[in-house]
Amino acid sequence: MRHFIDPRQGVLFDPYDGLFSPLARQRLEAGWPALFRAVVLELMPAKKLGLHYHPTLGRPTKELHAMAGLLFLQETFDWTNADAVEAYLFRSDVQFALNLQTGVDELCERTLERYREHFLDNELGAQTMHAVTGRLVELLELDISRQRLDSTHVFSAMASFGRTRLLGVTVQRFLAQVKRHAPESYAALPEALRSRYAVSVGKLFAAKKASAESKAKTLQQVAEDMRDLIERFAEDADLSSRPSYQALVRVFGEHCEIVADKVQVRPKSTGSSLQNPSDPDATYDGHKGQGYQIQLAETCGDGEVQLLVGALVQTAAEHDANALKPLLEQLDQNGRLPESALADTAYGSDENVQLAAKMGVELVSPVAGAKGEESESALDTPSELEPLSVDDFALDERSGIVSACPSGKIPLAVVCDAKAETTTIEMSPEDCHSCPFFKACPMEKKGRKYELRYSHKQRRLEERRREQQTVPFEERYATRSGLESTNGGLKRRTGLGQLRVRGLKAVAHALYLRVAGWNLLQATRSKALQAKIQAILAARGLVGRVLARIVVWKPHWQIVGSIATANSQAIRVSPSW
Repeated sequence: MRHFIDPRQGVLFDPYDGLFSPLARQRLEAGWPALFRAVVLELMPAKKLGLHYHPTLGRPTKELHAMAGLLFLQETFDWTNADAVEAYLFRSDVQFALNLQTGVDELCERTLERYREHFLDNELGAQTMHAVTGRLVELLELDISRQRLDSTHVFSAMASFGRTRLLGVTVQRFLAQVKRHAPESYAALPEALRSRYAVSVGKLFAAKKASAESKAKTLQQVAEDMRDLIERFAEDADLSSRPSYQALVRVFGEHCEIVADKVQVRPKSTGSSLQNPSDPDATYDGHKGQGYQIQLAETCGDGEVQLLVGALVQTAAEHDANALKPLLEQLDQNGRLPESALADTAYGSDENVQLAAKMGVELVSPVAGAKGEESESALDTPSELEPLSVDDFALDERSGIVSACPSGKIPLAVVCDAKAETTTIEMSPEDCHSCPFFKACPMEKKGRKYELRYSHKQRRLEERRREQQTVPFEERYATRSGLESTNGGLKRRTGLGQLRVRGLKAVAHALYLRVAGWNLLQATRSKALQAKIQAILAARGLVGRVLARIVVWKPHWQIVGSIATANSQAIRVSPSW
């Protein structure tokens, strides 16, 4: 049976009055527990979590707002299941945040895990993050017009294997399934093959000081074993449908090929290849390694604090350039699309700049390869003049027609191809020969005339290269580096860099809730928000701090009169109290 308690419900007496000293209560109300109790708890997806239970029949569930909130806090503070259960049972600040009665509720790790499975099944992590972030942005009156974008790498709870051991572990896991579910078929396998994979994972192909030739021979042997097993059990409906067999087929296809009926190991695999059979969703990034990544969008305008208003979980092989569109679409869907976005070079392709412009966003990003191209042009120019580019030609912004060259000469002809998005400029040979910038000019001799042909994309890139060399651009772009500090803070405070789970669904759940938890901790720093939280708690009858001070300084028989003075309404107190 579903059990709900509305977190907005007021109370006559605060059950936490006698638990905290005035100083402790003051810290409680100025910290994250009060913000969670007043704002975040009511946003927890309790109703969706309750869909897994009957409305009226059966034993009552745990209070569903509190259970969803506990899962939120578990990721925020990087708790294990045991840590979360202990916090639920013994920590008064957590019980205050979750609207629990001290010493009344019970919880075990298996129950917590069951609620977590429901949370994963409904993919409530992202929904919770967006709901919490939206509410905090509203309360903080946060400026979202300026944002900065970046990604950070995330490791899941899987071992990192070399190529030979990866193939060997994949074979080993499948053989374990064969031995358990088809012992006759396992016994029919060659003894040499069975003994080769009978050792533990740590000792599998762990020979010390093995030569390169020996390692290559071992890798070839494992590849041939994989082919033999795939062909042997391809017609076995039971075993071939198991994930371990599917992983065997996938790893063989990614690392091996059959040439002239012989198995050959490919020179290298792709970044999207399987990294560990225990985490089939993880991929590989050449710079950062195996695992996942999360794309982040953080505000960088005026305000006491800055929040992460967008997050997108991906595998490590995804390139940042391809993440801009879905990230901006997510921001747009949640009403948090910025006017300008600062991003590093990986995001700043011309295609992405044009895409962002169509969505009403100015993407501020350096151009890839700008320094290298400038140095190459400088070497090709024998003079001391700075190399010129297509951006130095005068352009009529209304018509898009080039009106003059860098020295002010009028072109003989300017041909614009709108379909191909190219422009061809033809100059008089006499004008070019007499030009003082001739040696630095990109014009090329074509027969008896001089021409310059460029695409619209080239001109836009040259404009951006010129702009990024200015002081105003550097001052504006300097704000982007603040997100690097946020990435480090996320990993230190929430454990975002190294997770305890694996698989895309579980990883996404952990990452989205940790981003929301980071926003919770950041919002706690706002003095203006603390005043609003005090007002919300007071409206619900949570005036324990005032009461606690009265209890400390006045005798028991004077408490009733003091309460009536402290509150605008008289409070009736039972004789037993």
